[in-house]
Amino acid sequence: MLALPLLRDSAPRRSKKTERASLTVVPRRRRWPAVVAGLTWSLVFLGLLGAAVFHTQLAERQLRLDRLDRQVASERERFDELRYARAELRSPVRLAAAASELGMRRGRATTFVSVSPDAVARQLAAAGPIGDSAVRIVIHTDPLDQFRAVKSVTEVTP
Repeated sequence: MLALPLLRDSAPRRSKKTERASLTVVPRRRRWPAVVAGLTWSLVFLGLLGAAVFHTQLAERQLRLDRLDRQVASERERFDELRYARAELRSPVRLAAAASELGMRRGRATTFVSVSPDAVARQLAAAGPIGDSAVRIVIHTDPLDQFRAVKSVTEVTP
């Protein structure tokens, strides 16, 4: 029988010493420029992301301010309309017409009744103050008026 040579046997043999490449010492590469560049890019990315978030918040708040401005303007218009309606309702001409429809007529004579401070004080003590004007009749709390009253009694006013 005829033996066929195998491919591995047909290649010429090399010695193990020649197969190895010679080893050399390579200087170590510096990694700090890559680290600095990575940190710089990540800071730039975070800055841009923060700017986008800030801009979004700014736009949302501006929309809210615009909406509030529109509400304030509409409420001012409503206030003006209500003030106009109140002025119409309180007008003397309308009040006189409404009074005449109810059968009221204008008084012929006017009389003023003077009330002593004691009577006002008894009424306030019994029922309590009804309005701010009733309290002003009895109690004068203006410091300048008190100062003027004291100075008028003690000295000549400056």
